[in-house]
Amino acid sequence: MTGYLTRPPAPDRRLRLFCLHHAGGAASAYADWDGELGDEVDLLPIQLPGREGRIGEPRLRRMDTLVEQLIAELGGYLRPPYAFYGHSMGALVAYALTEALHARGHALPEQVLVGAYPAPDQHRFIREVPGMSPEELTQLLLRIGGMSDLVLRYPAWRDAATGLTRDDLLVCHSYTPGPVPVPCDLHAFAGDRDPLMALAEAAGWVRYTDGRFRLHRVPGGHFFVRDARTEFFATLRTVLGLPPRAAVPSGRAGFGARPGAVAPVHRA
Repeated sequence: MTGYLTRPPAPDRRLRLFCLHHAGGAASAYADWDGELGDEVDLLPIQLPGREGRIGEPRLRRMDTLVEQLIAELGGYLRPPYAFYGHSMGALVAYALTEALHARGHALPEQVLVGAYPAPDQHRFIREVPGMSPEELTQLLLRIGGMSDLVLRYPAWRDAATGLTRDDLLVCHSYTPGPVPVPCDLHAFAGDRDPLMALAEAAGWVRYTDGRFRLHRVPGGHFFVRDARTEFFATLRTVLGLPPRAAVPSGRAGFGARPGAVAPVHRA
């Protein structure tokens, strides 16, 4: 498919899960999630323009433009039961999209799942993005594990990566929270060693929902899905109401925290 959806929705799944990628990333970040979530979930990765199969399209720099385009393309598929998961930048996009749907009276997701992003009033590093040099962006990506040694070795690749990341972060920079919290359940996932935010900053998402809120601590850094795959997917399956999955291939092992560990801040 072309456009934001990378695959056609399946008509016979229990739940649709729309997944939004991180800044500088792409829909392929979710390529291996099907095997973790199984046939009950219709996994629908969203592809922003300017990367992978949409490499020839101009990138966006404004959240309102992105949200308008997402509603225009996805609107017919946003029927209950569905949920959003967004990682880093994708978390803020998922929330902004939910706000817009709520303001227009559309059917809302059962859950908004935000990973590796602080509450919108606490994303301090975003304020620095417009003035950051390419070198500073490179250092930021290296600090969070978002740039490989191979990309770093070739200046053209490095410049392409930092340019894409800058434009994506400008989308976040352009966002202004709406006047009211959303009425659906919200789950925040936070790596306990994420250099971009503290657990308390992720806990701030409680102010952005009138539904139930949970903060889930995941062992690892900004890309905790990579660091603690087993723990993350065990928690995600529980959140989505799926049964435990035995003997799932786990990539790199986690760091000893019990699966589904929940930080003390919550609202039932």
